[in-house]
Amino acid sequence: MKILGIDPGTATTGFGVIHVNGHEQYQVLDLGLVETSKDQPHGQRLQHIYDGVSKIIEMHQPEVVAIERLFFATNALTAIAVGQAIGVIKLAIHKHNLPVFDYTPMQVKLYVGGSGKADKKQMKMMVTKLLKVKAKKGRKSHFDDTADALAIAICHARKSIMVK
Repeated sequence: MKILGIDPGTATTGFGVIHVNGHEQYQVLDLGLVETSKDQPHGQRLQHIYDGVSKIIEMHQPEVVAIERLFFATNALTAIAVGQAIGVIKLAIHKHNLPVFDYTPMQVKLYVGGSGKADKKQMKMMVTKLLKVKAKKGRKSHFDDTADALAIAICHARKSIMVK
C-alpha cells in the first residue's frame, strides 16, 4: 500500500510518501515540504499549498492519504489559518478521488511511539528507526514537519493492519 502522510500548516506543510510491504516493512518514497512565504497574500499561500499537494499526489499516485487533524491551538488565528490549509489540502485529495483519514496527534503518538504521551524526540527517534531516514545536521531544519508527516503515514499503516 502506498500512503501519503501530511502534516498541515500554512508556512510549511510536511509530506511523506511511504510504501508498506506487509507487516512493518516500510520504504520511504519521498518526503519534503510545501513551503509558503509570509509575505504572500493568504489566498496565494492557500493556492500554493493546494497546487503542491496536487503535484505530490499526481507524482506518487498514493492509494490513501493520512492527515493530522487540528486538535488544539492556543492561538485562534493560527488555528483558523491551519484549518483553511487543511481545507485546501482535503480539496486537492478529493479532486484526485482518494480516501483520506484524519488522525489526532495523540493517535499518531500511540500508533507510532507506543504511548499517547510520547514526546517529539521519541517520535522522531521512532520515525528514523522505522524508516531509516535522518535529519540533516546543523541548524534546525524542517525535518520536524516531514517526520510528523511520515509518522502520520506510519500511523495509518499500523492502524490499517490492526483493523484487518
